[in-house]
Amino acid sequence: MRYRLILNPSSRSGRGQKHWEFWKQGLQKARVDYETFITQSAGEAFQLARDAEGECVVTAVGGDGTINEVLDGILQSGNPGLQMGVLYAGTSPDFCRFHGIPVDYAQALDVLLNKKTRLVDACRIRYYGEGGKHLLAHFGCSCNIGMGASIARFANRLRRRLGDKLGTGAAVMKTVFSYRPLDLELRADGEPLSLPKVNNLCVIKNPYLASGLKLELDVKPDDGNLWLMGLYGKSKIGMSLLFPRFYTGSIVHRPEVYLQKCQKVEVYAAETQEIEFDGDPHGYLPVEIELLPKAVRLKGSVL
Repeated sequence: MRYRLILNPSSRSGRGQKHWEFWKQGLQKARVDYETFITQSAGEAFQLARDAEGECVVTAVGGDGTINEVLDGILQSGNPGLQMGVLYAGTSPDFCRFHGIPVDYAQALDVLLNKKTRLVDACRIRYYGEGGKHLLAHFGCSCNIGMGASIARFANRLRRRLGDKLGTGAAVMKTVFSYRPLDLELRADGEPLSLPKVNNLCVIKNPYLASGLKLELDVKPDDGNLWLMGLYGKSKIGMSLLFPRFYTGSIVHRPEVYLQKCQKVEVYAAETQEIEFDGDPHGYLPVEIELLPKAVRLKGSVL
């Protein structure tokens, strides 16, 4: 099997590049047929994954942004011979935690080379970009509408100075005291649903949200379900007091939280509203999100 490794040299201050010599020696020792590409800008990992030909393990060497681009590229390639691999070198390994892929660099290589593939779910999202352009992409973790999108934007800047958990915490507090709720209209599996005064709506495939936050939800990588989680009706002080419950996962049991399983959801709002998925802001409402059951052949999942 051939491997196409797509390396983001700037992930976690160059962590992927620092481990690359070890990974390269391991690949050579295993006599693996591989090729390496180093990305220089956003979007390159997507293109390199989409353009892979034949039977190939397209491997993201980087953080969640690189993982998302590789997953999206594979699903938009139309090539049934592509598998996905991960050598993690980022700051918040939500995708790896969910799928049982080690973040230790030596264990990660062993799993990539020696474990079998597993079919796992992914999500297709249609949304609007700058200038009203209609866009299509895929994600493997979650999509946030509301506070979560603002938190992602702030956190991506603050983590560089404060680290993962502290940077995320600071972004949450900054957003809590500046954000105002919004009214959302949804269609979940075709059924209309109104969520007034929502602080955040999260469309979840992966219960690991960021920086150690894990929700107490019964969700598996291949169960064919999405979860909708709406958080609403809290004051700014009330929201700040709820924050520790995200780290324990018990937030899902609060009366302020709306939960529902579905396979497809459309989300609308009367005003312009930013969205994020897999940790990065991408565009705006309205969105349509659809679960793609067992759509990705993931190499090395040990769950």
